[in-house]
Amino acid sequence: MTEMDFTPGTANAPRFDSALTPRLEPGLNLWIRQVLAIFKIEFGKALFSKRALSSYALALLPIVVFSMAALESINEGEPSFKSIENAREIFGFIFSALGLSGVIFFGCAAIFTNLFRGEILDRSIHYYLLTPVRREVLVIAKYFAGLSSAFILFSLSSVISFLLLYLPYGLEQLISDLSNGIALQQLGQYVGITLLACLGYGSIFMATGILMRNPFIPIVLIAGWETIHFILPPALKLFSIMHYLKGLLPIPLDEGPFAIIVSSPPLWVSIVGMTGLSVLAILVSIYLLKRLEVRYIDE
Repeated sequence: MTEMDFTPGTANAPRFDSALTPRLEPGLNLWIRQVLAIFKIEFGKALFSKRALSSYALALLPIVVFSMAALESINEGEPSFKSIENAREIFGFIFSALGLSGVIFFGCAAIFTNLFRGEILDRSIHYYLLTPVRREVLVIAKYFAGLSSAFILFSLSSVISFLLLYLPYGLEQLISDLSNGIALQQLGQYVGITLLACLGYGSIFMATGILMRNPFIPIVLIAGWETIHFILPPALKLFSIMHYLKGLLPIPLDEGPFAIIVSSPPLWVSIVGMTGLSVLAILVSIYLLKRLEVRYIDE
C-alpha cells in the first residue's frame, strides 16, 4: 500500500519550483482575477455537469405541478381555482411547502455539498490545493459560483411557475396584475426569498461538504429541524432559517393549531441574518479547508 500525502503546509507537500511557477504579486487585483477565473470554472460545473441533473429535476417539480394544473383547467374550460386571488394563495402555500422546504432546500444541498466533496470524491481537489491560490479565494469563488447557479435555477423555476398560474385566466389578467403592481410585488418577494434561502442553506451545506465525509446525515438532521420549526419555542426559532423566510411571504400562511406563534422578523433582520450566517459559514469553510488533508491510497 502506498500513500501520497498532499496535506498543505506539511513536509510532504510538493514544492513549486520558482522557475516553473510564475511570480505572483499579492494584492486585491490578483485575488479578484483568481476569484473570477475559479468562478467561471465552478459555475459551469455547477450548471452543466452530470451532478447538476438532480438540481434540474428539483427545479422542474413546481413547473410540472403548475403546468398540470393549468392544462387541467384549460381542458375543463374553467380555472381550477375560484379566483386569481385564491390562485395566488395556493401558489404561496405550494411555494412554501414544496419550493422552500423541498426544492430549494435539497437543491442547495445537492449543489453546495458537491462544491468540495465532489472534488474530493473525484480526486481532483489537489489541483486547486497545489496552485498558488489562497484558500480564502478558493472558498469565496466556489461559494458564489454555487450561489449564482442555485439562484438562477430556483428563481427561474419560481418565475415560470408563477406565470403558469395565470394561464387559465388569460393574458389580460396577467397584464392587469402586472400593471397594478400586485404581480410584480409578489413575484419580487418570492425571488427575494429564494435568494435569501440560497444564501443561508448554501453556506451551511458548503461547510458541511468540507467537514463531513458523508453529508447525508447532517442534511437529514437540518431538514428535520427546519420541518419542526413552527413548533419550536421562540428562543429556538432564531436558529431556524425557515423562521426568517416564511415571515417574508406575501400571503401569510396558517401553520396549524400546534404552531407556536411569534412575530415575524422584519425584512432587514432576515437580510442581515442570512448574510451574517453566510459570512460565518464561509469563515468556517476557510478554516476547515486550511486544515484539510487529502490522501490518495492505492492498494
